[in-house]
Amino acid sequence: MKKVLANKRVSLYAHLLMAIAVMPFLIFYTKYDTLLAINGFNSPAADTLMYHITRLPELAMIVFVVVLSMFFERRIFLATVIAMSVCGLSILLFKHVLFSEYTRPFQWLDANHIRFHAVGGIRLHSNGSFPSGHTMSAFCALALAGFISKRASVQLLLFILACASAYSRVYVAQHFLMDVYAGGLIGYTTAFFFYTFFQNRFTTPYWQRSIIRRKS
Repeated sequence: MKKVLANKRVSLYAHLLMAIAVMPFLIFYTKYDTLLAINGFNSPAADTLMYHITRLPELAMIVFVVVLSMFFERRIFLATVIAMSVCGLSILLFKHVLFSEYTRPFQWLDANHIRFHAVGGIRLHSNGSFPSGHTMSAFCALALAGFISKRASVQLLLFILACASAYSRVYVAQHFLMDVYAGGLIGYTTAFFFYTFFQNRFTTPYWQRSIIRRKS
């Protein structure tokens, strides 16, 4: 158990707390209620912030984490590449096969002629709502970056950024709360599993050397 939690306690506990805290909102409120509540709590300053957060380029984030891992142990690099690949394939499987019929909030809002707060510059999609691929990628990539750093403060900061990314998807009416909740849990679990697996199983000197050597 100590090996599993080594240098990941803050990240793990923060994500568990988030999962528990959000659960009541999914149980006692409909996805439409939470959507309108989050979207309705808006301001010009929040619009600007959420606009930039929700448009964080997923590909650039993934590339950054992969390149970062190359300066550390080979097993970390391998875990990062596989975790992000599995995350990407899962997004395709969920959105286009398993839950292809799940429509986005805009479909419901438009069909019922419900007024909502539209954030300028955001193009709302119609299909592929569940789970949120953007949130999956953010939670997976940022969790891996936190594990690599091994610093509690960095893990907490990246966790907050991941949560802000998830919140922004609901704020701009691109996803329902259940979409980002599932995306966050799947993304984080994927990162945690593969990072822990390779750390505990690939223990030979070869796997503990870095691909790109850092100057001491």
